[in-house]
Amino acid sequence: MRYVEVAGRLTLALVFLAAVVGKVRGRAAFAEFTRSVDQFGLLPRAWVAAVAYLAVAAEAAVVGLLAVPATVPAGYAVAIGLLGLLSAAIVAAVRRGRRPACRCFGAGGAPLGARHVLRNVVLLAVAGFGWAVLALAPPEPLRPAGLLLGLAAAVPLAALVIRFDDLAALFAPTPSRRSPAAPVAGRRRG
Repeated sequence: MRYVEVAGRLTLALVFLAAVVGKVRGRAAFAEFTRSVDQFGLLPRAWVAAVAYLAVAAEAAVVGLLAVPATVPAGYAVAIGLLGLLSAAIVAAVRRGRRPACRCFGAGGAPLGARHVLRNVVLLAVAGFGWAVLALAPPEPLRPAGLLLGLAAAVPLAALVIRFDDLAALFAPTPSRRSPAAPVAGRRRG
């Protein structure tokens, strides 16, 4: 169970690291993220930049806290709080008829919606599971082989989360492009 927790912890750390790097890789990336925070329509304009900086700082804190064994429970707690807050903000914005661009990882731009809340709920479950494992099980020394296995699982899992919008777009239904002269399936020509 402990190595499942380690894989989850590493997955969360990689996801939050990608989120931070994507937003601070340049002025334009951070400006786009700040605009997306404003598009939620939930904050006074004067607070938008401060909240954008605070969000990136909280994401960076998750990475740092999850990296240090003594602070891992706090890292899980901050991740749970941040993911819950972000999910609530997405739901509130969508209910108001707003679909801000997803700048969760800096790039992208798909309109935020139910799939993003679902993604956050899955990450919340991973963080909650990790926190519970650490709270209920006495800490045991981790073996290098187990850590490597956890990392081997975390990298593709994190990649799936980070590229979630691309995968969703890849598998999204596309409108059919039937020519007007083509017969409709099941009907005979006359």
